[in-house]
Amino acid sequence: MEKRNISLIGIIPKYPKHSQHNIYGKIKMPPVGIVSVLSQISDDPKFKNIYLVDENNYAGPNDFTGMPDHNFLRKQGRADIAMFYGGMSNSVPRMFSLAKQYKKFGAVTIAGGSHVDALPEEALNSGVDIVVHGEGENTAKELLEAIVEKESISLDKEKLNNVRGISFLDNNNHIFTGRRYPIRNLDNLKDPDLTLIKFLKKRWSAIPISKGRGCNYRCEFCVVNEQYGKYKSSSVEKALSQIVKYSDMGYKHFFFTDDNFAQDPGQTIELCNMISKYKDEFNKNIDMMVQVRTEVAEDDKLIKAMKSAGVTTLAIGYESPIDQELKAMRKGVTLEKLINRSRKLSEHFYLHGMFIFGYPTFEDSEHRSKLTLDQKSKQYQKFFRKAKIDTIQVLNAVPLPGSKLREKLEAENRIFPLEMVGWDKYDGLFLCYDPKPEGLNPYDLQNLPRMLMKNKYLGGPINSKINFGNWINWAYNATVGFPIQFSSFYTKRFFQNYAQKKREKKIAADLTETDIFLDPLKIAWRDIKRKWRNLGIKTYGGRLVEKWFKEYKKSDHSDKIR
Repeated sequence: MEKRNISLIGIIPKYPKHSQHNIYGKIKMPPVGIVSVLSQISDDPKFKNIYLVDENNYAGPNDFTGMPDHNFLRKQGRADIAMFYGGMSNSVPRMFSLAKQYKKFGAVTIAGGSHVDALPEEALNSGVDIVVHGEGENTAKELLEAIVEKESISLDKEKLNNVRGISFLDNNNHIFTGRRYPIRNLDNLKDPDLTLIKFLKKRWSAIPISKGRGCNYRCEFCVVNEQYGKYKSSSVEKALSQIVKYSDMGYKHFFFTDDNFAQDPGQTIELCNMISKYKDEFNKNIDMMVQVRTEVAEDDKLIKAMKSAGVTTLAIGYESPIDQELKAMRKGVTLEKLINRSRKLSEHFYLHGMFIFGYPTFEDSEHRSKLTLDQKSKQYQKFFRKAKIDTIQVLNAVPLPGSKLREKLEAENRIFPLEMVGWDKYDGLFLCYDPKPEGLNPYDLQNLPRMLMKNKYLGGPINSKINFGNWINWAYNATVGFPIQFSSFYTKRFFQNYAQKKREKKIAADLTETDIFLDPLKIAWRDIKRKWRNLGIKTYGGRLVEKWFKEYKKSDHSDKIR
């Protein structure tokens, strides 16, 4: 069937400059949601051209403001329909600006994602014609069937009303057609096709793999459960096929986008074993970063399978090292468990810890911490050491639209107005709510998370001056530090190994030379590599923190908070 003369562009809006100065600032990896949606219609004969542009990884010409030039993109192939990723609140101002621009081009504008899902009327009054709620794959296909007629596009309100899962305006009245039933079988969806993204500036830092969506936990600061419900997963074969496809394209680094990679431990073990087998059979060098909860430490079979599959780094949402705050968040874990589990996991993986500093409490809160902000800061630093966390990201609580946290803050009239703190500041680097009802100083609450990051990556005030850029550490580790550290690590691991064998009640004759000497040697070398790897990240992270402080000083946010 011949394709018709209709073009569709998908757009991932650029994040504000200050949002690029975090630990993920330079990582090039697209959000998988909009890629999945467009992948379902990529071969639809109704369209002459379908492609995506990620403004955060864009090599085309820029306009006079330094932003991607969409007049240029329009000349490459007119856009009859523009679909926007509206999942990140901090990029929503850019999305609204683009939606208005494409409206002037004569395009129909459609947006989906957690932010516009929670606040559809805001989007509909900011240049967006149609908001897609929840999972967008099936909704988008049905929506396009309703609005595309032969060679033209029509926003027939009666037809739109028959498409479940969307919002639109009818004579300035907000029309919501109702929630769709969740997608039951993810295997029926086509795999996200990253080749749809054009004008790439750099190769992807890591390939995002979506095994499943949703979450069985209901942390009050999160919107995943609210948007997708309980966790559901595709088959292990489908997840493996994505690994195989991009591995054959030369990619080695993968990131599983599931909020909890081990939500279904049995299935996760099966997938990891299949990846391990694929690596061995085809001699593939693959490493993976996954998001998990600390509960994985309780499952030795799962740990073994993940290591064999090439999982090197665990991104863990610890959120807080304070029991009262963990209870307030509904995390379902204690500080003691976090430390014990984390120490065990650090023996097998690199740990990246994500934290929310100074989690807010409310008039009816049952769980309140009596610690001052300075005491909390010291508790965090102590926890970083005890839990053996390699890298950290400490942010302020973000009252995301659609979250229970925002609902509670709004009920007490504590959300700063958008005129004061706009959506672009909703990235965790800026305080977005009033903490004074809790007796906290807003200025201190705004700045302490940044100081924790600075201390982690640059050291304290004196050390950061003397050891500028961690250069002394580099010089020490590359010279006299190497033999000293290696000897220390080896001796430590030797006695640990020997004690372990005794605990297992093995007689001295069973303690072969390989058991006693070779195993500690391998582990000591792993410890050295970990130290060098973390020093590299500290140097990189330190530069990002410095850039963030410079960017922050340019803004007037500090004066507003004061």
